[in-house]
Amino acid sequence: MQKEIVSTVIIRGTSTALNFLIALLIARHAGPAVKGDVTLLITILYFFIFFSNILGGQALVYLIPRNKVELLVVPAYCWSLLVSLVGFVFLKSTLLIHASHIPAITVLSFLSSLIYIHQTILLAKKRINTANIVSVLAVLIQLTGVLCCFYFLNIHDVYAYIWSSLAAYVITAGISFFMIWHLVSFKDFVKHFSVEELKESFRYGFLYQLAEILQLFNLRYYFFQLGLQQGPQYLGIYSIGISILEAVWIIPRSISTLHYVSTSNSNEVKQELQRTVRLLKLSLLSCGALLLVIYFVPASAYTFVFGEGFRDVKHSIRFLFPGIFIYNIFIVISSFYTGIGRYLPMLVSSFAGTVTLVTLSFLLIPKYVMSGAGLAASVSFAVASVLLLLFFVVEQKLEFKEQLNTGE
Repeated sequence: MQKEIVSTVIIRGTSTALNFLIALLIARHAGPAVKGDVTLLITILYFFIFFSNILGGQALVYLIPRNKVELLVVPAYCWSLLVSLVGFVFLKSTLLIHASHIPAITVLSFLSSLIYIHQTILLAKKRINTANIVSVLAVLIQLTGVLCCFYFLNIHDVYAYIWSSLAAYVITAGISFFMIWHLVSFKDFVKHFSVEELKESFRYGFLYQLAEILQLFNLRYYFFQLGLQQGPQYLGIYSIGISILEAVWIIPRSISTLHYVSTSNSNEVKQELQRTVRLLKLSLLSCGALLLVIYFVPASAYTFVFGEGFRDVKHSIRFLFPGIFIYNIFIVISSFYTGIGRYLPMLVSSFAGTVTLVTLSFLLIPKYVMSGAGLAASVSFAVASVLLLLFFVVEQKLEFKEQLNTGE
């Protein structure tokens, strides 16, 4: 698994670096306000993708080894289309984003869902590097599009991101479909269709996505609070700091993905428990070292790279460092529970973290602005992580008692 971890970290690191370049280009060429608008669009897009993933998300990694692939994939396509259409109607009836951006967000949400479904199939089939390459391809095309908009088409607003994303997702959705074509027997869907298997997909998918949606709230709710209360400029500055800090999660997320795939295809709970502990130690050590490096980067470096409008980046995220570190625990341990199909510990932990975040955001952001957002996030990350760790410790004790009773 070590080679796979290194490979996944490299590929995801490349993807993160490309995303960072996109953020840098937008920040320098369009300023904090446009960067804030782009951040809001991406956050809304994430929410729609999460609802689409009720049938097409990473629960498929657990389900595909136990079911016929086509019985999971075709309903996932249909569900993604339905969610995108419902999302279009929802956005039309609200004031979350500009009306002219809604059609693009609808199309992007559907295309993103298709790409995610294809990546998940590849993961379930243990084509891990291929799945990661798909995500790199999308970001690479997106970066090329942003460069073209800024330097050749003279587009310097939010549409530079929208048009480049549409091009990237259309191309990547088509390529990823051909990658999974030989893995899915689409022609056998009608012959093998089963209502029971569809219900099972909904049940596992709903529980997984409920846990994921709570995590998304825990990670991004305060973006809305900060943007709506203080304006897109503050959100744009803060989002740059978040992008830098969350880059250290490449390691735990790579570990989590591989551990999830391994656990989903294993019947040895004891072995996976022990592996989780080893992987958690590796994750904490690696991320701790990276956070230490980022902490000592001077504030002037951010101004030099992103422009004068981002001089407060380091100050805005100073309270977020401990939260980024401790959330390693949640990321790694959650892969064990999703791998064995148990979502209750994640649901309870994420819900507690979300309640904490919403409460503290209302109390801290109006008074302390970006510092308040960072502090609220750190406390909520700590609450979710510690609770999940307690569940995991109990799990270990129960496994140990079972070994004593069976005389192993």
